[in-house]
This record gives sequence, structure tokens and C-alpha cells, in this order.
Amino acid sequence: MKSTTCTFWVVAAIALSALTGCNGLRQEIDRATAQVEGVAEDLDAQTTDTGAYIRVAAKDIEEIDPWGTRIKVVYSQGGLAEQVVVRSAGPDKRFHTTDDVVATGFSANLKGIGEGVKRNVEATAAGAAKGLVKGTVSGVKESIKETFTLRRDKDHPDEPADAPPTAE
Repeated sequence: MKSTTCTFWVVAAIALSALTGCNGLRQEIDRATAQVEGVAEDLDAQTTDTGAYIRVAAKDIEEIDPWGTRIKVVYSQGGLAEQVVVRSAGPDKRFHTTDDVVATGFSANLKGIGEGVKRNVEATAAGAAKGLVKGTVSGVKESIKETFTLRRDKDHPDEPADAPPTAE
């Protein structure tokens, strides 16, 4: 089956070459390739800070391939990856056939991860700040207590160490 399909497409390519001239078809394919790659590069560069594609509506893609068919753009997402596929229908003017000219772009979409990390960092920072304040207050209390204990021991050596400080 595979060789029959390949033979068919070779025959179809020869027939198309005969109709348009071999150089003409090659030039059209080269133009379409440059065109879809250019559109894919432009769209691939349009991402948010987290890597999600800024999607362009199909009606806003006005590119027409060398055979007069509008270029098609499809976005898809799976897990943390996003893909943009830019497609020319090719000489047969039908999409998803073997003569299509296709270019793709990939982006890591960290939107969900980014928001989760941001929330956790904020919570961690708040907890650390709270702990720092508690630790500082506790440290100041200990320091004051030690100061009074040392002074009391020095001024009143006969009092037990766990007795409350006396006012002077």
C-alpha cells in the first residue's frame, strides 16, 4: 500500500510539473514554504510572559498561498506544550493532503505553573516575614530578660535566679 501511495504521488507530482513547468512548481513551493515559515515564526514569537500563545483569529490571517488558497493556522495545547501549525493547501488546493506545505512552532506554556509558583512564593515570603518578626520579638524579649537577670544578679546576688526582677 505504501509504495502504491508513493507511486501515485510521484505520478501526480510529474503531472503537476508538466502542467506548470518543473521550475514553476518548484518556485511556487519555495514561495509557499517561505510564506508559511514566516507566518509560523511571527506567531511563534507572540506569547505571554508564561509562554502561552497569543492566539490570532483565523479571519485575521490574510495570507494567500501561491495557488490562491488562504493560509490556515491552528493552535493546540497538550500538557505544558503549545503548538501553532501554519499550513498551505499546496498545489491541489486541498488541506491535509501530501502536497501541503506546513510549518510549526512550539512553546512551553507555564501559565498554571507560573501562577502556582507565584502564589506559593507569596505565601512563603509572608510566612518567612511573620517568622522573622516573631523571631525578632522573641530575641528582643530574651535580650531584655538576660539584661535584667545579669543586672539583678550583679545588684542582688542573694536572690534566686528564677525570681522576678525587683524594681529599683
